[in-house]
Amino acid sequence: MTDPTLPGGAAVWREQLYTIGDQREFRGLLSGVPNSMGLSLDQVASEAARMGGLALPKATVAATLSRDKLPRLDFVQQLVRVCKVDDADQALWLRVWQALADGVAPIGPPEDARPSEDSVPEQTDRSRIDEDADSEVGEPRGWARLLEVVNERLSRTPRRWLVTLTAAALVAPAVGGGVWWYSAHCGTTNPALRTVPAGECSGVTDGSDGHGIFGPGLQKALAAIDAENRAVVEEGGYVTVALMAPLTKSDKSLTSDRAVHQVEGAYVAQHEANKDKAYPKIRLVLANMGSNESNWPAVVEELKAMARGDDRLVAVTGMGLSQQESIDAARSLSQADIPMVGDVITADGFDKSGAIDRGAEIPGLVRVAPNVSTQIKALTQELAKHAEMKAGAVVSAPETPDGNPDFYTQSMEAAFRSPQMGLQPYLETGGLSFKFTVQQGAEESSLGTIANNLCGTPKTDVVFYAGRATYLELFIAKLHERPCRTHPITVVTGSDAATVNFKIDGLNDPGAPVSVLYVPLADPHQLADSANPDQTLYKNFATEFTTAHHGQEFDEAHLASGWAVMAHDALLTARLAIRNATGRSQTPPTVRAVADQLYLFDSLNVVTGAGGVFRIDPQSGNRKGSHDPKVVRRGTHLP
Repeated sequence: MTDPTLPGGAAVWREQLYTIGDQREFRGLLSGVPNSMGLSLDQVASEAARMGGLALPKATVAATLSRDKLPRLDFVQQLVRVCKVDDADQALWLRVWQALADGVAPIGPPEDARPSEDSVPEQTDRSRIDEDADSEVGEPRGWARLLEVVNERLSRTPRRWLVTLTAAALVAPAVGGGVWWYSAHCGTTNPALRTVPAGECSGVTDGSDGHGIFGPGLQKALAAIDAENRAVVEEGGYVTVALMAPLTKSDKSLTSDRAVHQVEGAYVAQHEANKDKAYPKIRLVLANMGSNESNWPAVVEELKAMARGDDRLVAVTGMGLSQQESIDAARSLSQADIPMVGDVITADGFDKSGAIDRGAEIPGLVRVAPNVSTQIKALTQELAKHAEMKAGAVVSAPETPDGNPDFYTQSMEAAFRSPQMGLQPYLETGGLSFKFTVQQGAEESSLGTIANNLCGTPKTDVVFYAGRATYLELFIAKLHERPCRTHPITVVTGSDAATVNFKIDGLNDPGAPVSVLYVPLADPHQLADSANPDQTLYKNFATEFTTAHHGQEFDEAHLASGWAVMAHDALLTARLAIRNATGRSQTPPTVRAVADQLYLFDSLNVVTGAGGVFRIDPQSGNRKGSHDPKVVRRGTHLP
């Protein structure tokens, strides 16, 4: 226990922690902890080196605490641990850090009394505790019951806990006893899960926290993952791979229901990896950054800690969408040497080079999807077959609903305008260019006005749409309503269009001919076609996908978006790198060894994925396919 009688000691800052409202106050108070515990910064550095984990050189500590931003969670955790702050006060520091990160600080005045044994609510929260523990309600009750659940969970799961739940729970405010803990952590006993301000559950789970934790759509996949993970942990000889992505939905979501397809595809790859007797097995965890990826910092810190601890995390797949949050998360993981395999990220420059935002390189990052330029090249070749189309217009949405850069759409627009693509004749003849905002519901009126403007002289023949599929159906509906609706028009766009409902009226009215051209990430019809030299690889995957696993059956229709294939191939790539790094050893490989192997999938060392045989360019980390992606046409126009 710490000595609160030391000058400025724990008794002082413990009280002040409850009233901290911003990161400056937090840093100021944190900077006094070493001295209050009787340690110099030199002693802090030595003790950190002795204890292991994050290094705390004197210069790093001083610089971090003087920098005008909230320190990283792993820094705070290591500093208070090294300073011998007791478990309960460590939990309080981390709780205040999370409140600041979530924008809900201060946490309020301390309570004089700790929660009583019977303060866990009898109905909602008590029932959730017992459901998670897979047992019936009964004695012991209250907090004693909570600690029993924790011990049972820890005994079956290698999860790294941020703090001992015993201590964390006991410092929770006594308003309803354990209500704070459960409401803050998605109604679970897992501190790696957090209820973010939007009400979504964000964080990392192995499936044992409840199969509906990220929404009803993922229940089947999480049930299968949970069962698979239990078997793997019980058998031993495994490593952990995380699928990091926006896995929950909100009004501003850009993923629609595709996250379900993504997780199901990754699970199939996990199951395939664990069927044989090869070492090591794969334990799969889901890392949800939130629908807009705003909680990526906390998720990434958790993954870093899992890589350092006994969770044996050796790779991350998924990586989210082509937006700034994903890029920042990738750079942060790269700094920790954690290898990454992107599944559906396609924006040009979102690769090892880091050129996407002109930032630092991202060593350890590869991706299995064809990038935007590869897609646009294929579309350009298709357009060349239709000399009747002359006048073009660019329609773009360069920002996300949160007002941040959308690098997928910006990358598409840049490719459309690039002289290397050969689309200048269309753009010069049409001479039209429009941007629309996707904030505050402004897209409907904007797209309606844009559609009408395409009826000028000359009438637009082809629209180069640099926007998300989320708004494409609305745009098609507006094209169907425009004054010159009898004039045929073609929308050319990227892989995101695979999720459009092509049965809508706007694409099936011969009197108003509209068509869409796009290059899917993985089209089931193309992959299963006899003309595909790798058709067997896809058919084997599709059979496995539609086979019941641990009592769960996935919908075959989820293959249409291509996201299941991409997620499968990303985890398969990680699995092959892990096995290659392991060799004949019976010791789990290091993250650096796995990262090195990711850049060796070239020449004869290839990935035989469900989407075909491909290689990885060792310079950029981009996919090099054995055959080019093919264009898909939907609608009533074009022969």
